[in-house]
Amino acid sequence: MDKKACYALLESKFLMYREYVSIPVMDNGTPLVPIGPEFAGKVSNYEKMQPYTGDSIYVRAKVVDMLISARAKLKTIFPDYDLAVVCGYRHPDVQEKEYSDFQEVVKAENPDLEGEELKEAAHRFVAFPEVAGHPTGGAVDVMLITADGEEVSMGPEDENSKDHYVHSPFIEKDVWQRRQILRHCMLQAGFAPTDSEWWHFSYGDREWAKYYNQPTALFEQIRFCPANGDGCGGKND
Repeated sequence: MDKKACYALLESKFLMYREYVSIPVMDNGTPLVPIGPEFAGKVSNYEKMQPYTGDSIYVRAKVVDMLISARAKLKTIFPDYDLAVVCGYRHPDVQEKEYSDFQEVVKAENPDLEGEELKEAAHRFVAFPEVAGHPTGGAVDVMLITADGEEVSMGPEDENSKDHYVHSPFIEKDVWQRRQILRHCMLQAGFAPTDSEWWHFSYGDREWAKYYNQPTALFEQIRFCPANGDGCGGKND
């Protein structure tokens, strides 16, 4: 099987944004909080979110506890590795801009794609804004690092590569192992995975609800900036 056919087979098993839209949301009121020192892993905020939340990564409070649990599990399996969080809450404006920009990239590479097919193709790399988990504060992007804080290879650096698919057979064996260990630890903590992005996991959003067959999502999207006014160019939503 050639690469194109293999990727197409993997994509045919992915959950699609259309499957998330119909899931109702009943926000349970869990607050957004910054990931603090109790996590003990590395926290490095996504550059595009720094104007909104500074150096802090915000997530729903329950997610902090789950990250602590996932890190503890990792330490029992890979003592020489640690867990790093590079993105949590993402403002809806950032999500919409990223999706729009990436949809243009997909369209330029695949001129024949239109309508729903184009939306789904872009959604595999940047979640469709209406169903995205990051704006709920329930989704996180994580990676493995060494105990000294150095990054370890988790796959290609090209952000558009389909070898970011968790189960791509075209990655090196040690990279495959790291991805599966990361996925195992996050699942043990109660997160839902995303098969198109090895780094993306969520709790309480529509992806989590669909993966675990829950009747509703627990978190709605929020337009949030810190109350001290340091984010969003000095204004709060």
